[in-house]
Amino acid sequence: MKKLLILMILIVGTGCNNDTSSVITGEGYILEVSESGILVIDNKYLNQTWNDIIDEYQGKAIWLTTNTDQLKPGQKVQYKIEGGVDESYPEQAKAEEIRIIED
Repeated sequence: MKKLLILMILIVGTGCNNDTSSVITGEGYILEVSESGILVIDNKYLNQTWNDIIDEYQGKAIWLTTNTDQLKPGQKVQYKIEGGVDESYPEQAKAEEIRIIED
């Protein structure tokens, strides 16, 4: 009985991974900029909003909470996410880092 209990504790303990080194990253184009963040999608759409393309768009979309200084619609960006991702559509997350990529 003791061996079974110890084995179960080891199995459960092994499944609990507190590794914070895994970072979620991605890239795409800024579709919209708000006061508190940006909407990043896979494809470049100029002079359109999410409401304009929502019925036809099929790719990934994510609202990233971040400082929006220097960020404009149409820019290509790479991002790192701090914490988890809310799995709505578009997804939502807090950006740890945003880097503008020359397109």
